[in-house]
Amino acid sequence: MKVRLTLALIIICAVGLPLSAQTSKSRVANDLSRLQAILIDSQNDKVTISADAWRVTGNEANSLANRIAANASGQKAARDLRTHVHEMQAAALSGDAAGVRSHAGMALPFAYQLSDWASK
Repeated sequence: MKVRLTLALIIICAVGLPLSAQTSKSRVANDLSRLQAILIDSQNDKVTISADAWRVTGNEANSLANRIAANASGQKAARDLRTHVHEMQAAALSGDAAGVRSHAGMALPFAYQLSDWASK
């Protein structure tokens, strides 16, 4: 009986591990899609964005970047992405629209790099 239970647990773990890894990449891909849209929109200099909108945008981008970094299995690009998004948020909270646009532009290549990783 113990042998069957042990064997059943080994099989469940062996099957469940790849599924959980795929789910993690799927979460990263979804969060990246949302974050990329925010980063692209943040670079638009043709519209005037209020301080409250910058604050909300910065906070949402920061939340997504933190989640991506937590689920990206230690990818260096995720850490770099989070660093630039943190700087973007700081600029947004201080009302520095040029800083937000600049850091959004610096973060995008890392988001694209992670998109390639998540799609594999």
